[in-house]
Amino acid sequence: MQYLFENLWAMWIVIGVFFLVVELCTTALVSIWFVPAAAITSLLSFVVTRLSWQIAIFAALSAVFMILFKKLYKKKIKKSEDDVKPEASLMGKSAVTTENTGIHGGRVKCGDVYWRAVSADGSEIGKDETVIITGVNDTTLVVKKEI
Repeated sequence: MQYLFENLWAMWIVIGVFFLVVELCTTALVSIWFVPAAAITSLLSFVVTRLSWQIAIFAALSAVFMILFKKLYKKKIKKSEDDVKPEASLMGKSAVTTENTGIHGGRVKCGDVYWRAVSADGSEIGKDETVIITGVNDTTLVVKKEI
């Protein structure tokens, strides 16, 4: 331990490795920004020798990296949520009605899955007709008759 206090650059490397291990164990992006902050602070420790200044630099760099990572992470989350939503995969697809479908509902088959469906414009759509999915409301498809 004495070695780490005599060689502050090594202490920052240990701190960075610690946060890297924490991140690898959690994979929740809760500590990843501390890793580059610790690495840069380790390099700066050769120039800035006071521990209090190094801690301030580490804190400032951690805040900067947290903001940058959060912005990047938000974009990826938004993109992955769009990929998971049924709207993204069902919109514009064809389905076949398995019973009369109107404003009060009916059923359609899209692929191998049967869905509850309602007519987009309120008109009655007969059985065994091809429809286009125009929207998704929870587990109900909004459909219109294919022209």
